[in-house]
Formats: sequence, structure tokens, C-alpha cells
Amino acid sequence: MNRFFGRFEGSEVRRFEGSQRSGSKVRGKRGKERPGDRSTGWAWNPWALFLAAVALAVATAGAAPPAPRFPGATTTLAANRADGRLAVLQAGTLSVYRGENAEAPSASFEIPGKDPAVIEFRGNQILYTTHGVNDMPVIFVAVSVDGRERLAWPNSGISELFPTDTSRLTLDGKGIYGFLVLDPPARAFFGLADDIPLGAGVAATYRFAGEKLLARGSEAFAGLVALSADDMLLALKGGGLMRYRSPGGVAWKREGSGGGWGIADVDLAGGLVVAIDAAGLAVATGLEKGEPRWRCAVAGAPVRDARTMPDGKLLVLTGGSDPKVAALDPATGRRSRSQLTDLCEGQGLSKALADCLSKAQSLSEIVSVATPGGSAWLIRGADGWYEVRDSR
Repeated sequence: MNRFFGRFEGSEVRRFEGSQRSGSKVRGKRGKERPGDRSTGWAWNPWALFLAAVALAVATAGAAPPAPRFPGATTTLAANRADGRLAVLQAGTLSVYRGENAEAPSASFEIPGKDPAVIEFRGNQILYTTHGVNDMPVIFVAVSVDGRERLAWPNSGISELFPTDTSRLTLDGKGIYGFLVLDPPARAFFGLADDIPLGAGVAATYRFAGEKLLARGSEAFAGLVALSADDMLLALKGGGLMRYRSPGGVAWKREGSGGGWGIADVDLAGGLVVAIDAAGLAVATGLEKGEPRWRCAVAGAPVRDARTMPDGKLLVLTGGSDPKVAALDPATGRRSRSQLTDLCEGQGLSKALADCLSKAQSLSEIVSVATPGGSAWLIRGADGWYEVRDSR
């Protein structure tokens, strides 16, 4: 297989430090004691109290907002939902942190090319993209946490047809999956039967170990998320979902209606598949048996994206000209007691959230991770990623 890069060597990574704040003391004037003032030894002076209150208000109003946890307008990151590790790509260096609270990375290596960005972190593999390497405009690279390259594409080792720029890591991190539209070159490459009509959907996977390629085609297919190279979740034209295993075939099929569904998220721990139907509603289906679980609507706006969080809540991003986020109880569809917008307001991060939502097309720039004291959010503001604590 064609290798674009060899093993990346480790490099020095500077520790990110937050800004330090220093307080100041306001001293009163020693004066004549009044009865009841003996415990403090200070004179009661209403003007001093007034001036102290004004000074406190001015200091509070002028306080600097929290500094980014991972600074840099071009910094990108991805969280491993299985164990809370973070992959942070900052100033050309990809660093792996054991958790959100880790002060220093456990591993780091330089990324070649221009404008690199990390896309996702699954299992022990990280997917990133970069530009201008080997005279190629853009390239995608799957790399292990120790810097070992697993696959780079496009390349001639597999095919220029697959993987594509929309291909992603399987949820177990052991391969790549992608969705294509059947045309003559794809039929020849994957060896698909002649009775599958051109324009049909093609679900393809590639396993790193053994370089195993698997493809299935059907005019009913509309989208794909692969749990592994042998286990596919398929969105269906006209609505609905299907799970397909190899070997074994169709494990279950859930019929839908009202137009195509898009798979928004798969929660392996909770055994849940979250899709968005043609009406903009979030629809949940059991992962093992395909049974309907719930359907959530957000008043006044269609759902653009949805993700299950480590604490069990469902975070939804609404579409329209004024996108918003809301945390819902997936069992009832009601708003959760703890809302990201309220947390940001209480921690001086409303502007960071507004900057994030102003350009959000998905929830990829709002990350939730479990912490020893509860959970935390990482949101991408204009100048870096900010930490939002949620201890409730």
C-alpha cells in the first residue's frame, strides 16, 4: 500500500497555562469605634462602604473572560467518546491527552502540510486532514495514537474511488467506511452485480488488519455509519434504518416514512441510534433490535444535528438563521435542568458560545467529556476551545 508518511517522531510540546489573576485589597480608614465595632477594630463609615462597592463593581465589570483551554483560532480537537481521551491539533502538532483534566499530553507528533485539522478519534486511531503534501491539494490520514500511519488517501494502493473525502473511521477505530453512488467504475472496482441499477447507494468498508474490503449496493440505501468493517447501519430512502452484518445479513430493519433519514449519532454505551427524519425531528432506535424508542421535537425549528452525551442527555442543534443548542431528556423530549447556554452565561462564556453557534453546521465543535467531578464541555470560540464545567 502506498504510504505518504512514515512514523512520526515525538516532539516537544509546551504546556498550556491559563492566565493568572491577582486580587487587590481595599483598606478602610482607622477611626473612632462605635458600639458593636470592637470585633473588627474599624470605624463604621458609609462613604467607605459605598466607595468599596463601586470599586468592586468596576473590577467585576472589567474582569477578563476565562482564557481558552486550548488556544488558537485554527486549533481543532476531537474526543474519544469511549474513554474521554482528546486529540488536539494545534500549530501543526497533534497531541493526545488522557483526559480533559490532563495538564500535559501523553504523546505528540508533528503533522506535515498546511492547514491541518483533526476530524475524529475512534479506538486508538485518529483521523486528520492536511493540504499540500506530495503535490496533492488535500489528503486524509488515519494514524494511531503513537504516530503510526494506518492509511492515507486518496492513493493508488486501494483506489482513487474509495475512500473519499467523506469517509470516516469505523466506530471501533479498526477501519474506514464510506458511502458512494454506483457508477460503472465503482461497479467494476467493488465487483457489484449487474442487476444493481446505476445511481444506487454503495456502502463500503475497509479493515486495516488484513486490508479487507467489503461493499454492498442497493437502490434503497441513502447513508451509512459502520460500527465495524463487518457491521453497518444504513439509512434508507423514504425513511427508516437497517442494520447489516457480514456474515449474517440483515439483523433488523425499521420502516420509516416522510422522506429520507440521516443518521446523526450512534451511542454504543446506551445502545441507541439517533437519526433525523425529513421533518427535522430526532428519532431514536434501539441498536440491538431496531425497536422504536422516542421521537423528539424542538419547538419552532428543525433539528440540524443531535448527539448523545456522556451523562445521558441528548444535545440538539437547531437549524434556521439563528441556530441554538438545547439539552433534552431523551426519554421525554423535555428540556434538561442543566443547559449549556446557562452554564456559559454563569461562567462568562456566552460570547464564546455565540461565536461557536454563528458558524456551526453540526455539533462537531461542541464536545462533551466525562470528568471526575461530573462532566465538562469544550466549545470552539473565535480564538480557541473553551472549557465549560458542569458539576450538576
